[in-house]
Amino acid sequence: MGILQAVAFAAAESESDDSGIGPGLYGFLVLIFLIVALVVLYRSMRKQIRKVDFDPDGVSDDERMRGHREPPDR
Repeated sequence: MGILQAVAFAAAESESDDSGIGPGLYGFLVLIFLIVALVVLYRSMRKQIRKVDFDPDGVSDDERMRGHREPPDR
């Protein structure tokens, strides 16, 4: 209960301290930069994921590390 009271007290103080200072242009530019960086990283991740060779036969990591495959049971 003490944490909730501290958060409520901090919120009440910030509401009463209306100095008119806000994030301004620099805050907006930082936000735009972060959004652009996120889009670039997302597109790069998609490109790398497409390059992953998915094995539908389900070869395990141990078999892949040893470099051989057991014939499938049919």
